[in-house]
Amino acid sequence: MKEFKPFRLDPTNHQLWRVADEGTPTSVSITAKAFDVLRYLVEHPGRLISHEELLEALWSGVAVQPEVLKGHVLAIRHALGDDVQHPRYVETHRGRGYRFIANVTTTQKADNRLLPAAAPHLIGRNAQLNTLREAWLEARAGQSRIVFVHGEAGIGKTALVETFCNDLGRDRTPLSFGRCIEGFGGAEPFYPVIEALSRLIKGANSNKVQDALIAVAPSWASQLAGVLSREHRAMLQKVAHISARSRMLGEFCDLLEVFAEDEAFVLLLEDLHWSDFSTLDLISAFARRKSPVKLLVLATYRSDESATHGSALRQLVNELMLHKLCESIHLTGLDQQDIAEYVQADDSDEGRSFVQLLQHRSSGNPLFLSTILDHLQNNRLVSSDRGRWKNDVPLSQIHFEIPQTINHVVETKISGLDDETQRVLEAASAVGDVFNPVVPAAAAGLSARRFEEVCETLCRSRTFIHRHDMDTLDGGEVVRLYRFNHSLLRQVLLSRQGPLRLAQSHALIGKELEKTYPSELSAHAAFELAEQFSSAHEYAKGLAYLKIALQTAKRRFAHQDALAILDKADEIAARLAHGERGLTQAALLEDRASIYAANHDPRALQAFTELTQMSERLGLSDMQARAELGLAFGLSWRDAAACVSHLETAARLSNAQSEPQLKARIRLSSAVWRIWIGGWDPELARICEENLVPLRNGPDRQITAWGLVEYSMICLISSRYRECLETVDTNLEILVRHAVDRPEFNIFRAIWMAHLGRPWVYTLLGEWGRALQEFDASEALFVGNGNRYSICTLETLRGFLYLMAGDYQAVKDICGKLGFYKDQTGHPQQALYTLVLPNEIRHCTLLAGAAEAGLGHLDTGIEILQKLEHDMLEQPVITDWYWLLLLEWSLAHALLRSGDFEQARVHAERMLERSARTNEVTWRALAHEVRCLIAIEQGDLARASDLINDALRMTEVTGAPTADWRIHRTAARLHRLQGDSAQASLHEQSFSKKAQRLLDGLPPGHRLQQAFLLLLA
Repeated sequence: MKEFKPFRLDPTNHQLWRVADEGTPTSVSITAKAFDVLRYLVEHPGRLISHEELLEALWSGVAVQPEVLKGHVLAIRHALGDDVQHPRYVETHRGRGYRFIANVTTTQKADNRLLPAAAPHLIGRNAQLNTLREAWLEARAGQSRIVFVHGEAGIGKTALVETFCNDLGRDRTPLSFGRCIEGFGGAEPFYPVIEALSRLIKGANSNKVQDALIAVAPSWASQLAGVLSREHRAMLQKVAHISARSRMLGEFCDLLEVFAEDEAFVLLLEDLHWSDFSTLDLISAFARRKSPVKLLVLATYRSDESATHGSALRQLVNELMLHKLCESIHLTGLDQQDIAEYVQADDSDEGRSFVQLLQHRSSGNPLFLSTILDHLQNNRLVSSDRGRWKNDVPLSQIHFEIPQTINHVVETKISGLDDETQRVLEAASAVGDVFNPVVPAAAAGLSARRFEEVCETLCRSRTFIHRHDMDTLDGGEVVRLYRFNHSLLRQVLLSRQGPLRLAQSHALIGKELEKTYPSELSAHAAFELAEQFSSAHEYAKGLAYLKIALQTAKRRFAHQDALAILDKADEIAARLAHGERGLTQAALLEDRASIYAANHDPRALQAFTELTQMSERLGLSDMQARAELGLAFGLSWRDAAACVSHLETAARLSNAQSEPQLKARIRLSSAVWRIWIGGWDPELARICEENLVPLRNGPDRQITAWGLVEYSMICLISSRYRECLETVDTNLEILVRHAVDRPEFNIFRAIWMAHLGRPWVYTLLGEWGRALQEFDASEALFVGNGNRYSICTLETLRGFLYLMAGDYQAVKDICGKLGFYKDQTGHPQQALYTLVLPNEIRHCTLLAGAAEAGLGHLDTGIEILQKLEHDMLEQPVITDWYWLLLLEWSLAHALLRSGDFEQARVHAERMLERSARTNEVTWRALAHEVRCLIAIEQGDLARASDLINDALRMTEVTGAPTADWRIHRTAARLHRLQGDSAQASLHEQSFSKKAQRLLDGLPPGHRLQQAFLLLLA
């Protein structure tokens, strides 16, 4: 706080106070720029400040004449009551500059709270501005905050946040912002965040930002490679980065924490009503992280916008508000008191009536209010004198009809402009809310320099547009960005142009954008380019850029965003020439179907059915084969038998393929899925092995990778666990690296298989601690993607691990989370953890029955399991054959504990028979072990000996860590009964060793350690 009696200057709150003798401060009205000049003079008392220094300090990078200072100094003298002839505060040195001659002292405020600021340019928003300031104070204290500012179009959201950010800018607070783009731009994943990071990279702390990106957020650095320095691009090449969506969410949260760890930081995201789903997920992820850093995230959106993602945005805000993870500022219309302040109306009957008329016609919308006043002034019905508005004729004599729509009001303003200015605004409107003079200049028929001159003229009166920011073009040229004062203005400008002229403008703008963005940035600009060329009726070119955007979404595994892109792509594809239309629509449909399949969305069946028909009609046999495979996969969710014919059809279609590698890929996929869906078959396994040779020897490494990822499932269910992991990790990396180049590969399904397969394999390998880590990582990915089916499947696999470790209560809790006990609890079910498809319902039911039996509720558990067995045998679905092994095992143990040895034997024999038809050593060994236990109880020690010896022989070669300890414990018990103490001791030692290995692999203090120790007792 700076004090020069009787005045006190508060730079933090941008406020000048006059302090009375008794110490009471009174606010002194002063314009924003005059305040800045005064502050600079006060901060350098006694020193002559030249005109050039003031202009450089306060108008850096802006062409301003020195004469402009005279007006601001005059305003300062008026505010201070100073006399130019006998100055007490500001001394003028003609032709040289100014000197602040009063004695200046620095005082401390009594507390650190921001004083309420009177912002004459921001009417009726003091409470909201103070809310933002309070949030900022909390953020500076290390409590990160998220604030949403919303309201209808024209209500003043931008004015509020700009005022707030301008205050922060005076304190040199680090700030960056990104904006969402209407239409195409609303679907590109992380669009405004990418823009905000780009601005930081181009800012004063460029090296620091780039270092942080590469160190903690390499996936984001790879998305921004085009704007990194050459040195940092080289550093990035040495860093492993896979842009998995879950990783990008976590990395960005880490990056924000780095930015705001020591110095307070503000991230502004504008126009979230046009946001992509991924950006919303990013906000959600950071909010739930509750990071103790000095960060304020400020976001604006239109609450009356019916954009595609509006419901998702509202849901996010409501959910965060419910959990007190954000604040919301809803801007409503100005009331009569605010409007009276805006027009500086006097407190007379005539003044109050004038205010009532304005309030009625504008509904308090600041944009409507300003345009109505302009309209009245143009018609010489009202006038303004130094900001004070008054009616020039009696209100009773104003019989004109005030425009009923903003379109008409804006059109009236436009018609008063000269032709050149109208062309500039119309061309700019075809670019977007924000534009630079280079891109639309050709569409207006002007040079970029002349276009800029017209924009500057408009900015001086803030008519239609205002200065926004500086930007650097690819060639290094620095240009000014401009922004429409409101998007409604832009919409009116667009609607007044004929379709042929508008299409020509879009074509010229598109070509200029292509020059602006180099190839490495084309993905970031893809939506903007697609919008321009499709609006120019150059549909093939627009679609080509939209496909680049789709590839970006795939690389980030953003399912919802990819579907939004496909919706727009379908609209464009329908306008292509007949020869191009069919192939393009088929490719888009395959992309859509693959996303549905990865999410186990019921719409996958219809999409794949349409794709089989379309590809057959177009003679695309390879695509038709892939469609048959996808259709079989979708049908298997409810009826395993129904899908067999489609898998066979896919194999037959491969005969039309002349390339051996392509033929092998389809045949292998068909055989793999027949095994996966319906059960192990030696002949189908032979077909898989037979086709591995041409698949691996083919020239296309990516086709090989896709086939091997599917083949890894065969490794999983034939006890080749390590081979499964190595196959998935090696080949998935290849698919991810080339996902954008090969749309025919369902990368989403490959990711799904990997993130379900890894924790499952580690469970069977007995590496339970690693399995728990993989479960958590996969759940984060699936929750971030909103992939309900994968979340539910993952939870049942997690339940299998807990079941094997003996934590039956944890298994029951998982079943409760998935809604198995909802009729008993009455608790509402979380959408992402709601079971829908038969196989996921059956998996959960199986776990619940086994858990009930494990907790001692034998009758309940047996009843659940027996009913489930009937359903699975009556109508098999995908992988039922595999889970029947666990069901028979659980039933045999439950019946054994209940004393029903004969029924236990029946189910153990069924498990022996079913497992004998597989190459799965774990389940075959467990089948022999449980049957051995039953034989011991029935006194048939010879049969028991044969069974346990068979189990030991099976596991000696391949090993089955999840089963080994059980087998050795049962073998020790059997040898004790047979009187062979030496053999019993050997097996007891093996039992202890193998059980200890499982215990050691669990995280210290994890609940599974205690549960497993109880199971071993």
